[in-house]
Amino acid sequence: MQRMDLEQIVQRILLVRRDLTREEVLKRIYEKKRSAEGYFLDEAAARIVAFELGIEVPKDEAEASWTELPIEKLVSGLNDVTVTGRVITVYPVQTFSRRDLTEGKVARLLIADKTGTLKTVLWDDKVSIIEDEKIASGQIIRVSHGYAREGFDGKLELHVGNRGEIQVSPQDIDEKEYPSITSFMEKISAITGRRRRVNVQGTVQRAHRVSEFKRANGTQGKVRRVQLQDETGQMTVVFWNQKVDELGDVETGDSLRIMNARVKELAGGLVELHVERATQIDKVTEKLPLFEQKRVRKIADVKEGGGPFTIEATVASTPELREVTTSRNEKVKVTSFSVSDATGKIGVSLWREHAERAENLSLGTRMLFKNIYAKKGFADQLELTTRASTKIEILSNPK
Repeated sequence: MQRMDLEQIVQRILLVRRDLTREEVLKRIYEKKRSAEGYFLDEAAARIVAFELGIEVPKDEAEASWTELPIEKLVSGLNDVTVTGRVITVYPVQTFSRRDLTEGKVARLLIADKTGTLKTVLWDDKVSIIEDEKIASGQIIRVSHGYAREGFDGKLELHVGNRGEIQVSPQDIDEKEYPSITSFMEKISAITGRRRRVNVQGTVQRAHRVSEFKRANGTQGKVRRVQLQDETGQMTVVFWNQKVDELGDVETGDSLRIMNARVKELAGGLVELHVERATQIDKVTEKLPLFEQKRVRKIADVKEGGGPFTIEATVASTPELREVTTSRNEKVKVTSFSVSDATGKIGVSLWREHAERAENLSLGTRMLFKNIYAKKGFADQLELTTRASTKIEILSNPK
């Protein structure tokens, strides 16, 4: 089949859309080309306009004029494009049944270049690159002969079908031209319940034993909790079922990179991460530091989202113990009061096992809080709040 030139595509549009003039069609084509800042040939821009008008233009199978584009220049309807980017997340392969009862496969990648991120969808035989573990987070890949479409969420996706090709670690690229994997990581102290999914990297501060449980359907499940730490704080990460096996042996000091973990908000505004089927776990070769306990801070130094802090302060109001119901209908106890030092005063909320021990504290009691965090509480006021890793010591009682 000979290559269709600009004039042939324009004529095909005019044959179908008799309500448009030649000048109007050419204006649309050149506006499309101008919006891409010269990345499109005239023919490519014309094909996109035809697609947007619902007009099918035959593909030029022998045409080798594909264009490599930065992610930000992709538009829906563009065919036979090439994109190069760093793999951020590898999602698990899924199977589905077609109308003819044959089985299909689909898998997704999130890739990025310096202009943006892009979900890349692999179909059928193309998912073997994931099944054979030939691709992982951090690698550079080049996707050729893909086609851009708008996904169900309204965001652009690059699809890789029968004609598509994926090249891992192309030799003609400079890795420094692509964003590092760490630039897509969240700091632990910045993770809040407003986020649905996050990427995080840190050091194992403590790994709990694997626990088994029985599901409602009688099958066995597994769960394991790990305390993960970076230079900004510490957080509980919960691994479920096959991810427990995937994690394998892990001990204090090991470095983990966790991609696409689910954020779960607990009572008191606390959050933890859940590692499930769609989450990717990588053990990082280089050891990250075990961050030392932060120095004793003054109340005036406490900032929202900060921690873990070590605070030495005096009980400044009578503790109040109450029971609250969490979003999971779990009843837990919390004790609230305020503490002060020479620089100021701040509220404290002690949760769960810490709550009952603090109920009978007296005014003037000197306390030391280790691994305590700061967040906005009632009436949007900054307060200190405990987590599982928090430790509390009574330094002195009032005379």
